[in-house]
Amino acid sequence: MHYKRNLMTITTDFLDMVERIRSKVTLPPIREIHVAISDCGSQPSSKFGAIVLADDTVGLTYMALDDALRDIQPSIKSGEFIGSSPAQVALLYDQGVGWKSALGMAAINAISQYVLRRSGIRLAEMGETLDLLDLTEDDRVGLVGYFPPLVDQIRPLHIPLTVLELDEKWLQHEGEFEVTLDPTQLARSNKVLCTATTLINHTLDSVLPHCAEAEQVVLIGPTAGCLPDPLFARGVSGIGGCQVLDSARFVKLWSTHQRWRQTTRRYVINKKEYPGFESLLGRMEEGEVL
Repeated sequence: MHYKRNLMTITTDFLDMVERIRSKVTLPPIREIHVAISDCGSQPSSKFGAIVLADDTVGLTYMALDDALRDIQPSIKSGEFIGSSPAQVALLYDQGVGWKSALGMAAINAISQYVLRRSGIRLAEMGETLDLLDLTEDDRVGLVGYFPPLVDQIRPLHIPLTVLELDEKWLQHEGEFEVTLDPTQLARSNKVLCTATTLINHTLDSVLPHCAEAEQVVLIGPTAGCLPDPLFARGVSGIGGCQVLDSARFVKLWSTHQRWRQTTRRYVINKKEYPGFESLLGRMEEGEVL
């Protein structure tokens, strides 16, 4: 498998990284894929899908964009990807927005989680999301994606807040609080939180240039389970991800539409402390390196 690079984007960098890992490490095949049926969109668990590798490593992804749940059903029912290498499925990530992008991201995350686990790197515990930014009254905050709970936490602090959205229904402007469609407005923010959904709809490349002067740019969410090298190379300062600790219990809770976060551990990786994926490959057990 070889991925031909055209333009240098986050997508191409992720796939180049996957190819490098595949050439060095024997990856477990895909054992299970869990995606909700398309008519269960109201269930919280249906928003996320998961790839489970043969060694119980789980890669999460967001599945609630662009009719992904509906369009992926034939492939899931046929078992098309079961037994495949996650590196092969990762190539779907470059197929545009939709179920292929979401499933490709799940494969990238599964590969990433495998490397993180086998390398033995210690992942710092993630506390409350806003603690990542260490806010003061002098800050200006940018949110990429409207997070109602975070907006409700930030507004009482009387800190200027700009939210970038794609959905016009959220648009509003009141004093120092604005929800906008214009990414250039993020340039006013010195601290930015960004939803990892931008990895699924491939909008992060267009957003990050407007955050170039920010002190912190942090990508958060279960979909941020990736090795962060392509993100750190473009100015992201940290990621807040989610690691599944008990895959069997996760699947049981997920399949019965229950809250599955208790089977996971939220962690943060900061650019300053991260050694790079090549270093992680070097730490992996000798038997796993070809």
